[in-house]
Amino acid sequence: MNATCVRPLWPPGEPRPLAGLYLEHDLRADADRAPLVYANFVASLDGRIALDDDGGVPPAIANARDWWLFQELAIQADAIMISGRHLRARALGHAQDLFVAFTDPRYAALRAWRTARGLPAWPWIVVLSRRMDFAIPAGVPPERLLVLSSEAAATSPPADALRQRGATVLAAGHDEVDARMAIDRLAARGLLAIYAVGGARMLHLLAAGGVLSHLYLTQVHRLLGGGPFTSLIEGAILGPPLDLRLHRLYYDPALPGAGGQFFGCYRTLAPDASTLIYAGGP
Repeated sequence: MNATCVRPLWPPGEPRPLAGLYLEHDLRADADRAPLVYANFVASLDGRIALDDDGGVPPAIANARDWWLFQELAIQADAIMISGRHLRARALGHAQDLFVAFTDPRYAALRAWRTARGLPAWPWIVVLSRRMDFAIPAGVPPERLLVLSSEAAATSPPADALRQRGATVLAAGHDEVDARMAIDRLAARGLLAIYAVGGARMLHLLAAGGVLSHLYLTQVHRLLGGGPFTSLIEGAILGPPLDLRLHRLYYDPALPGAGGQFFGCYRTLAPDASTLIYAGGP
């Protein structure tokens, strides 16, 4: 990991190492009070998070420093929430392995951080899927896989096949997955720190459902252009719009070949602009 420090812009502070930057946010302390659902994206300045149908991060903005912080968020989670679409893309070689923090030797220090806090070696891998036509990724313990789907899909033959392999399948909505019901299902199982990495459509589901707590956004200082493209959130207009307050902002000058990047953390506010928008419980 490049030793170049990042500069805190809000609140302002002295330069500090990249490693440990997001661990210091202590997300698990927030999750002790209520389910905390946090999402993370990397985007160009012109708002691209993907440039093609497979949804992968454009190589021009993918970088090891952002990827390290992705793992710092993953290592704190009780559950990592992904989509069936991601697993299908991964099986075709079109998507990154989002679980390397739990297997790759480069992240041994993060796993030690997790072990020191008495957390299980693996979080739950929570898949939102109607079709359930995905393979369990190699390396993921099937008994740590939890699939949330519609009532009909949860009683289908593909659901039974997943259960036979050791996965848990639950209904979290009638015809579609309901965001609030999904989070309540997880909270009832004691899963309170929930890392959502399912992409722009999942962000819309969580935002529209009023369950998103924190948004982490890396903005690489590059313009990409191109189309079709995927932006941060994909779906119908949110009504009312979802307000977020800047919680932390850092400037990282060390990205090779680019003008640096911002690491930002935003907290979602309720309509009265004073409380987190989701304060539910098990």
